[in-house]
Amino acid sequence: MMMKLFASICLLAVVAGPSSDRIRKYHGVETYEIRPGIIATPAYTASHDLCEISIEKRHYSNNRVDMDAAMPKELILSMFDELVPKEERGGPSGRLPADTEISEADLGMLSTRIPYENVTLTMYGKQDKPDRQKYIAAIISWDKTPCSTK
Repeated sequence: MMMKLFASICLLAVVAGPSSDRIRKYHGVETYEIRPGIIATPAYTASHDLCEISIEKRHYSNNRVDMDAAMPKELILSMFDELVPKEERGGPSGRLPADTEISEADLGMLSTRIPYENVTLTMYGKQDKPDRQKYIAAIISWDKTPCSTK
């Protein structure tokens, strides 16, 4: 009797529970939480070499929604230092001075690039005030290992 009850409960749990198969039909994404509420998502070439890492804030975590996706530049730079130490980046790209930032703004949208020999950090956001930027995402790209076209 006890065994039949246990088997019935197990069967009910399998039948009534949410199916994980619903989500498995989608492409899985590798993601790491590198700071509380901030995730890094790597991308790879067809030969599985790391070619890009995107950094952004999670919008939903711990039963709460964060409507402000902005990250301070200093935070992005500290994560960049962790993910790609200076010795891996190489020197400044071309004939540029060290830590040169190249920014482009159009209708309040902003992109800032910091190019090195081996890697480029690009931060995307908006100009909050003339002297203050809000970055929403950052992309670290390996220059000699371009990602495959998608």
